[in-house]
Amino acid sequence: MIIENGTLQIVKKAGGGMAHGKPVPVVETLGDPIACNIKTLHDNKRGKIIDNVFTQASFEVLIDPLDCPHFTDETVILTDNRGTEIGKFQVQDVQHLDCVEAVKVTV
Repeated sequence: MIIENGTLQIVKKAGGGMAHGKPVPVVETLGDPIACNIKTLHDNKRGKIIDNVFTQASFEVLIDPLDCPHFTDETVILTDNRGTEIGKFQVQDVQHLDCVEAVKVTV
């Protein structure tokens, strides 16, 4: 059982590369919000560059394995329980915690 305090959305990427000698743009689409528990590991609010991926924050997120059984994605968006977007993060590590029936995602 996960005590929910936010949501996680998976960012799917499609496109990219070259077609007929021209670059194909990368299109990002958002998945459905997944209820999760967000724990702050480090966030000193001293730096954030959105497009160039510099951030001073890291989080540990627990999700129910039934909501996302094969979590292999690279980018997620975290939102707190008040609807405020925490940010867009690269996934650093994914661990399946079988004893507590949860998936731990470190961003």
